[in-house]
Amino acid sequence: MSEVIIYEYEGGVAVVVPAPDVDIKDVAARDIPQGCDYKIVDSAKLPDDRVFRGAWTTDCEVDMDKAKEIWLDKIRAVRNKRLAELDIEWMRAMENGENKEASNIAAVKQSLRDITERADIHKCKTASSLKKYWPQILEG
Repeated sequence: MSEVIIYEYEGGVAVVVPAPDVDIKDVAARDIPQGCDYKIVDSAKLPDDRVFRGAWTTDCEVDMDKAKEIWLDKIRAVRNKRLAELDIEWMRAMENGENKEASNIAAVKQSLRDITERADIHKCKTASSLKKYWPQILEG
């Protein structure tokens, strides 16, 4: 395994991987912004999963609050695409005078909008459990 330098930077965590055969303390002195506290850690301690890279901490953990926001952004991206598709279906139903169909589509759209407000995502306590959380309404 190899050692890396990890430090907080601009609201996230930066990881510096020195070249082989380079003194890591020299790299830290030269490359870490002045005033930043850093740690030298074994790279094997870094989280394995890069999905939540933006939620890593200098303790080599995943900040679950940040991870949930990252995951919600992924959900929002899929949801927004689905909402755009449903907008077209709703307009077609309205143009054709299919009020019941338009009403059904509107209900699905509201369910999609409510996805990010659901409490079940907050039950996830680990990054792996969070990755398994995917609202069924987004399937297919």
